[in-house]
Amino acid sequence: MGQVVSINKVKFTSLNNDWLMSEVEIATGRNTLSNAVSERYIENVGIRLYLGFKNDRLDGGVDFYYSEVTAQILERGDKNTIRFFIPGKEMEMNRYNKPLYYYAEILVNGQPISPKSRAFSSRLQSEESLKNFVKKAKAGSKKNLGRLIPSYLAPRSIVGSESDAPAYLRINN
Repeated sequence: MGQVVSINKVKFTSLNNDWLMSEVEIATGRNTLSNAVSERYIENVGIRLYLGFKNDRLDGGVDFYYSEVTAQILERGDKNTIRFFIPGKEMEMNRYNKPLYYYAEILVNGQPISPKSRAFSSRLQSEESLKNFVKKAKAGSKKNLGRLIPSYLAPRSIVGSESDAPAYLRINN
């Protein structure tokens, strides 16, 4: 399943009014799953983004953010960019610039795909450190729930044009 969908890159950009844009570029290969309707298309591709910002004012020294989206359907050869945003006032208040740690996890029909090095920060050196980060991020991000915003919920003035974004399943978590 590792080549069905993969991460090309994860990028962070500061925007107007200090909003942080996180971009996860994914590529779609041939659908070789046993239950595939077609080799050309793949459905229900989830992208979970975990972020960790250095914050010495917190126990553990890291502030965690989490969000996820599901692409309805992708076509072989597609390169799509999934975007998430953190409001500028949130970034200013906490004096954040870019995350110290990140991991963009891909799931197909709810099943995680083995991560490649482009999907996570270089500070996560081992499979064990990655698992530990995800565990801490899931627990620690509860206080920041809803603050890492998928593009379809962010203000249009911040998001701009998204011609390379997939069609999303709009699921309320």
